Amino acid sequence: MIWLSVICSILLLLTVFLIVKIFSMKKDIDKIDREFTEKLKADTNTLITVDGKDRSVCRLASNINKQLKVLRKQRLRYEQGDSELKNAVANISHDLRTPLTAISGYLDLLEKEQNSRDADRYIGIIKNRADTLKQLAEDLFRYSVIASHDYDAPKERLSVNSVLEECIAGQYNALRQAKITPEIHLPENTVYCYVNRVALNRIFSNLIENAIKYSDGDLVVELTDKGEITLSNAAAKLSTIEANKLFDRFYTVECARKSTGLGLSIVKILVEQADGTIDAQYAEGRLIVSIRLPLTVS
Repeated sequence: MIWLSVICSILLLLTVFLIVKIFSMKKDIDKIDREFTEKLKADTNTLITVDGKDRSVCRLASNINKQLKVLRKQRLRYEQGDSELKNAVANISHDLRTPLTAISGYLDLLEKEQNSRDADRYIGIIKNRADTLKQLAEDLFRYSVIASHDYDAPKERLSVNSVLEECIAGQYNALRQAKITPEIHLPENTVYCYVNRVALNRIFSNLIENAIKYSDGDLVVELTDKGEITLSNAAAKLSTIEANKLFDRFYTVECARKSTGLGLSIVKILVEQADGTIDAQYAEGRLIVSIRLPLTVS
């Protein structure tokens, strides 16, 4: 009986020891998990610390710290490279705009001169290409500015209804040339959001221009009282894969080769800067782009 009591006491002590050890390890692992999440979110050089003495947990923390150091170096190289690329794009696009403006000016003067029919046709082709290049350079410059980490546009409380109506009216000629009569659905109540006016105009204008590029002749624009804006149109030339790539920078599909592929990339950046979300879906031959903006109290 004495031996049995001794064995039971030893087992009880071991059980208590293991419970304490497991609890301590769980506490350390929870701390590692919490600190690891914080390190990934924050731009800091601090490392994960562990209070316990368990070798396995300490080794885990040490290995994670090594990977954090590698990840930070890679992130720094990426940010530097991305910044250099944006600066290069901004400089190149700025350098392109000056000679293109001069070329367009001289072409305007040349059009006023007496020319043969063929010369007029050639001048028209050259002018069209020059205008396209000017638009591409402008898109590149605008993208590099908006994507810059230093870009901080002032925000204000705006009526989404009013801005959306203004943008649709501003695209009236382009819609008419494309033979598109938009179907517009707006809520009775005014929807307000806190955003930069120029940015919101650019978002809606780019989305409408995108719809004109891919539409088969229709466009449905809807704004809900919950701040969701949806633009949908028939687009037989698109596919599900292409729709999923529309927000990728420099991506264009076959039916829009004159585009830089930056229009929707700019939209995505501006929406995210406004703390909103955007996505595109392709279903039953229709392209559906949805934006959700955070609302402000009326």
